[in-house]
Formats: sequence, structure tokens, C-alpha cells
Amino acid sequence: MITRRQLLAAMASTPVLSMMGTGSVNAMPDNDYKALVCVFLFGGNDGFNMLVPNNDAHYDEYVTARPDIALPQDSLLPLALSTDSTLTLGLHPSMSDVQPLFNSGKMVAIANSGVLIEPSTKAGLEDGSHAMPPFLFSHNSQQDEWQRGWSGSNTTLGWAGRLMDVLSSDDKVLSPMFSLNGYAQLLNGSEHSANLINGSSLPQMNGLNNSLRRESFEQVMRLSPQTAFGREFDRVKGAAITTRDTLATAIDSVPEEEHFPDNSLSAQLHTVARLIKSSDQLGHQRQVYFVGLGGFDTHANQLEDHAVLMSTLSQSLAAFNQSMEESGLSDNVTTMTMSDFGRRLASNGTGTDHGWGSNHLIMGGALNGGQLYGQWPSLILDGENDFNKGRMIPTTSVEQIGATVAKWMGVKSDSAMSYIFPNLDNFSVKDLGFLK
Repeated sequence: MITRRQLLAAMASTPVLSMMGTGSVNAMPDNDYKALVCVFLFGGNDGFNMLVPNNDAHYDEYVTARPDIALPQDSLLPLALSTDSTLTLGLHPSMSDVQPLFNSGKMVAIANSGVLIEPSTKAGLEDGSHAMPPFLFSHNSQQDEWQRGWSGSNTTLGWAGRLMDVLSSDDKVLSPMFSLNGYAQLLNGSEHSANLINGSSLPQMNGLNNSLRRESFEQVMRLSPQTAFGREFDRVKGAAITTRDTLATAIDSVPEEEHFPDNSLSAQLHTVARLIKSSDQLGHQRQVYFVGLGGFDTHANQLEDHAVLMSTLSQSLAAFNQSMEESGLSDNVTTMTMSDFGRRLASNGTGTDHGWGSNHLIMGGALNGGQLYGQWPSLILDGENDFNKGRMIPTTSVEQIGATVAKWMGVKSDSAMSYIFPNLDNFSVKDLGFLK
């Protein structure tokens, strides 16, 4: 892997610096704003019940693999997605809110994607000639692997953090990365860490709203011991207050929107929408947001529970898309789903166990819409894409999806892309083409 120090040295000694050095986003036109919104589906979303083949031959494979939890063919919502000559796809019946987005080119799907070190086949994994990602099927490990974007490493950085190392300068009051769902390794960079916002609300410092209390607090801050520890303590306290005040001012400048549904994911996306609309106040031209929805570890009662989750996801994404379109920012914002892993095709009764590859959604106005990206796998149990009882071997890697987004965000040089995604050179296709 190229380190950030090596990246900067290479850029400083070559013409690429004028194209895209660290923080080069500041040289871009003032109106060139872009944001990435990452929606993590915690627990392992069953992507093969979210996106389902609905032509007879492929549906027969699907229902044979999972007879106890297969969705009825006539319940699937038809999608205008170009695939191969025989495959047609339908959407989970609880996702009617986003069906129009697929059919208008504002949403696409990535087929059978997941954590990979290199392109892998069943035979190669079984004989050891293809590298197996570590700790497959473990929730915590695979959540980290998706966010790390460098499978097989033990780095504590995330791929969006490395992306912002390349694209954003560190001279801003606030980091350009925001998590509304707690700590996210995705947003760890060498130069930046995330602003943490608790869902739909900012950290409360109401005691400082009173001018006398605030003045007294600032006097106490100035009394901190003049030691290395004292100075760092002062810096952290001051930064926390400045961050909170800056974010509160930005969010309060944007009115609330009544069309967002009443659920936790919508609340997070509502706050994201308000921050995006106030990005000029924050001084960012590139931003990354992390939100999340839990409950996807559907070992039992999957049909009922997954339907509720799909409805929540669909309603929330549709509301966020509406907000971006009404503000004229749809072309500037790309939203993508992530999850620990998929689920096994074979059910365990009323639920499913941990799988590997899954299908994911990309939403925004900058998409090359109307088609399925990646390679749809064979859903035959023990077939060429089945690693073990319906655990689909991914045919598209996390790195390929992320690199496509990174290119759209402004990464131009091979050295910068290698810093962000060290495994990317293992894959022949580095840009999946779903973004303009």
C-alpha cells in the first residue's frame, strides 16, 4: 500500500499535484459541491429478497433455493433495469416508495457485491489459490471490512477517511465527515475524523446558552495548567464548543421538512439533508455522511421482519431523494447502502443465517440509470457461485464500488486511488460505470 506520506511526496514531484494534490478540492470551482451518504444496514441485509429475479427460469432457481422464505412471484414490483437477455428483476413488495426511482434512473442496484481481496471462484477458494477475506460471517469483523475498504489488512482507517485525506484540506473548523450513527471506522482518516451527531440531535450544551455561565466557563478554560496535557485539554474543550455552535447554526438555518417519515433512519437522513443544504456555511465542497439502520440479522421470522425493514428503508430513501430534488442538489449527492454481508440462500426455517455476497442500492441524480451493475450470480445451491449452502461468492468487490464513487468525488490519479483502495489493482474493472 502507498502511504499518505508517499502519496504527498509523489504528488509534489510530479505534475499530478496541479491536478489533484491533498486538499485539491479547494482549487475546484466554488459551485462544485458533492456529498456521499452511506446507509449501513446493520446485521446483514438479505439482498436476494430485496432484489429478486422475476422471469420464470431465474425465479425457479430462486424459489428452489429458498422455498420457505421466497417471495411470491406476483408480489414483486417490476423494475426497468437492463440486464442480460434473459434476466428480469423485481423489487421487494414493501419498497414501492423507491420503485419510481429505479424506473426514472435515480436508483440502480449493484449485484452480488461484498468483501473480497481479489476476484475469487469456488475452486480457487477451496484449493487456496484465491485469498479468503478474514473472519467471514462475523458481524463486527465484516462491518469493519466493508468500512475499511482494504480487506486483509488491520488498518484502523476507513476508505472514506482516506478519500477525504486526498480530497479535503485540514484547514476547516469542522471535519467534512459526519456520523449520525455513532463511531464508524469508514470515516477514520489520517487527517480527519468524523463529527459525531446523535441521530437527529446535536450534543446538548444548554448550560452555555446563558451568557454569564459561558463567560465563567471560558475563564475556567483559561486557567488550565500550561502543560502539554492542559493545552490539549483546552484545545479539545474549545473544539467541542466550536463544533457544536457551528453545526447548530448551520442546521438551524434550514427549515425542517414535514415529508420525512417518523423512524430513526429518516430522522438521521433529515439531519443529513439539512447539513447538506447548509454546506456553504461549513466551508466544505466534499462531504461524507454515515447513517444506519439495525435489525437485519434475520435468523427467524424473516418474511415479516424484513418487510418492515424494507419499508423503512424505502420510505426513508424516497424522502431523502425528494429533499435533494426539491433543493436542486440531486445531481450533487450520491447515496449507497452497505451491510455486514448478505444472507444464505438456504433458509433455516423461518429465517436465514449469515451469508457473503449481497445486492446493494445506489441513489442520486448523477447515476447512469436504467441498468443492473455487476454480475448476477447463479442461485443454484452448490452451484458455481455458492461457497457453502447458499453463501454467494461476491462477483463485485467493495473496493470496485468505492472506487467508482471516489472517481466521481474527484479522485483522478492512480496513486491517490491506490492509497484509498490498496487492493483495487487486483481487479481488472476499476470503474463500474454507474456514475456520470
